[in-house]
Amino acid sequence: MERVEEKAYAKLNLALGVLYKRMDGYHALDTLMQTVSLYDRITVAPAKTVEVHVTGAELPFENTMYRAAVAYQRLSGKGAFVTCEKRLPSEAGMGGGSADAAAVLRGLQRLHRMLTDKEIREIALQVGADVPFCLQGGLCRCEGVGEILTPVVGPTLHFAIVKPPKGVSTKALFQSLALPRKRVETVRCLAKLGQNDLPGAAAFMENALEAPAIELVPEIGEIKAALLQKGALAACMTGSGSAVFGLFETEEQAQAAIVGFPPDYYTAVCHSV
Repeated sequence: MERVEEKAYAKLNLALGVLYKRMDGYHALDTLMQTVSLYDRITVAPAKTVEVHVTGAELPFENTMYRAAVAYQRLSGKGAFVTCEKRLPSEAGMGGGSADAAAVLRGLQRLHRMLTDKEIREIALQVGADVPFCLQGGLCRCEGVGEILTPVVGPTLHFAIVKPPKGVSTKALFQSLALPRKRVETVRCLAKLGQNDLPGAAAFMENALEAPAIELVPEIGEIKAALLQKGALAACMTGSGSAVFGLFETEEQAQAAIVGFPPDYYTAVCHSV
């Protein structure tokens, strides 16, 4: 049976601003996202129905991969047998669920070529706000709820990732979010990256969700302080947390920075892709 394999790459929000709450209930964002070399492994095979099997984590039946495959089947008539080897942590702000859905859509298109790019993008946005970016990948300024993408070319970036055992519920965080939030200079961060000025870009790496997330999970603030003490050019929570990234000039520096955290913390070193 023909099947295809896809890597579902994680994302980091290098800068994340929350502008206002829209009439549809979503929050308007201005964020700079980067895919990184950490990933879940997805396999997609043809089938008459939609089945999703996951190892490495417990996911709800109607997870993002299932919803993406069902939406594809609705338009194309093609089902899918999906397997996912889960490596990325949940409730981390690293886009694992969105990346998985995007990988399923890419796999189905490789198998069938049944839908247009516009239809794939529409499915992606229906499944989740970060899925369009995960389809695109790379470095992008993302606006709206995350669906307005401006891809840019940036330098190779090296990161240390640390996540405490406790995660942050994105839904709960946004429901309790007080507005307005502090302005985040996403465009300035983007401009400095375009100039290959890492210290300059680091100065604008902020997350408007970080302070309220720290109230829920104080370890986020402790991890940030520790990474800065270990020499990070910047340290910032990604997405709605609870993972924190440290930006380093070299992979070796990033590797040294993850040493010494408690054994039940998730730690990893990665680079931009």
